[in-house]
Amino acid sequence: MRVLVTFDSKFGNTERLARAMADALRDAHEVTCRPVADGPLTLSGYDLALIGGPTHGRGLSAPLKSALDRLPAGPVPGLRVALFDTRFRLNRLLTGSAALAGSRLAKNRGLALCSPGESFFVTKSGEPALEEGELERATRWAVMLATQGL
Repeated sequence: MRVLVTFDSKFGNTERLARAMADALRDAHEVTCRPVADGPLTLSGYDLALIGGPTHGRGLSAPLKSALDRLPAGPVPGLRVALFDTRFRLNRLLTGSAALAGSRLAKNRGLALCSPGESFFVTKSGEPALEEGELERATRWAVMLATQGL
């Protein structure tokens, strides 16, 4: 299976999650892991795309929104997509969720979602850092999604 893990990251937390997911999948799959800032997002040729970013202003970060907005409309044959985000552990009504906003945008563009979106949590004090156990939870989530496609 060909897997794309792509991300936007402000403090490095979403990047850490993305790279951990990619590493967990590499033994069984062909994996590409790259920041959305590296150029236009191309989804054709992949079986699974995990797309992540921090929650900004209750939704998508500007670079991630721009990357998703530039995707061609319509389904990509054989591709399943899942979005993930980092956010504070508060009620989603208060924080918003980049994963949910991105999932809606991806679905509106015609992409097939294999998950409603997943949030991974960062601390609220000081510079945000991943809460304990979130890297492990992220790798389990990625492996579960990849296994669903086999």
